[in-house]
Amino acid sequence: MIDKRYNVRRYITEFSNDTEELIAEYDLSDFELEIFQNEFGESNSENPMFDCYQIKEQNVPFLKSYIDKEPNWNFSKNSYFVEASAI
Repeated sequence: MIDKRYNVRRYITEFSNDTEELIAEYDLSDFELEIFQNEFGESNSENPMFDCYQIKEQNVPFLKSYIDKEPNWNFSKNSYFVEASAI
């Protein structure tokens, strides 16, 4: 999704733990900064979350309402991150 407030794309990345290669990207369908800051432990309310935030298994139920196409979560083989990139 395009975050028009900050002019960035918000999405989830999936990387192989073995090769560290990017496997897939999944666009977020919505993004609410304050709620994501709380979920991912960002204590600075002024931080627009442009860094990569690692997704843990306990974050999956939260993220389900923010993604249309869900990854096949496999935390033993892959790593997942919430990211932003300038557009």
